[in-house]
Amino acid sequence: MPRFRLACALALCAPLAFAQTPSEQVDIIAHLNGLDVIVEPMGVPLSTGSGETHMVGVRAVKVINQSDKSVTCEFQVADEDRTSVTTPIFSVASGAQVIERVPGEYAPDKPYAELTCRASN
Repeated sequence: MPRFRLACALALCAPLAFAQTPSEQVDIIAHLNGLDVIVEPMGVPLSTGSGETHMVGVRAVKVINQSDKSVTCEFQVADEDRTSVTTPIFSVASGAQVIERVPGEYAPDKPYAELTCRASN
């Protein structure tokens, strides 16, 4: 009987897991200047199947600094968004990670985020 319950639970959860899988890889443009830094998307764009795309969660990136130096990162913001969005600049200590919200609005024909990181002075 426990196997039957487990099978039923998995059958009910499987559609939810597949519904949250991104339909395509998100495009993050990262200029890391040779640093050992990982940039991962959070809040992923999903296709609804009707040609529309919507976001699940807040569009953000996780920046993981695996280098032995502190780094400073800055988002690139499109010219048309510069008047309404401040360009966030943030630091990530050596061995640390930071989650930052991506500025501007998401559009399916644009990159998810563009980020430049440099060693802090």
